Amino acid sequence: MENFNIEESEESMESRLADLEARLQELSPSTERAELLLDYGTLLLGLQQKREAWDVAWEAFNIFTAEEVWELAVVATDILVSADQDDSMIALAHGIWLGITYPINPETTTAILQHMIDESPVGSDTAAVAAVTSHFLADHRRREGQSGDNLLFLTSQRLAEVAAQHRNIKSQDEFDIWMAGNEFDNPDSFLPKLSAAVDALADGTWWINRDALRTALPKT
Repeated sequence: MENFNIEESEESMESRLADLEARLQELSPSTERAELLLDYGTLLLGLQQKREAWDVAWEAFNIFTAEEVWELAVVATDILVSADQDDSMIALAHGIWLGITYPINPETTTAILQHMIDESPVGSDTAAVAAVTSHFLADHRRREGQSGDNLLFLTSQRLAEVAAQHRNIKSQDEFDIWMAGNEFDNPDSFLPKLSAAVDALADGTWWINRDALRTALPKT
């Protein structure tokens, strides 16, 4: 996947778009095509062509889930959410479920959980649970080195912000009491709450067979 400069000119983005269109015409459904579709969808979002971005990200999502390329499937859901279409919250449910179920890059899971924080009412329990989960996974899946440290710092800052909004937390002592009182230090308590929030987002519409995917998970 290519990286795009957020300050890139519209003319430059349209030129990239034309290049990607030509390359995509040569490819049948495959992970290679799906990866290009992610780049294509990102450009379309930059050009505010949200319906078109949804369509190409949807194709990419279906290819990645069929091929069980879970991390890129989550990246595809990120575009589906950003496209702001009727089923974007269903896409968010899928991205969170896949991002938590599979041990993918914690940065990818953190990004999709940030959408849940942003989409939840300020100060809500759902925002708090999403922030707690994001920090927990950043720590649990932490990668050695500066990138891992930076992600953990970022999720800790976001968690502190959400705590302040949730219960006006201002000090470390208050934060510790808040964490313990809500059992946010116990994944057996907060993960089921997140699961319930994800189910509410999906509203009974699942594009994947979760039972089959759970059954296929390695036994630990």
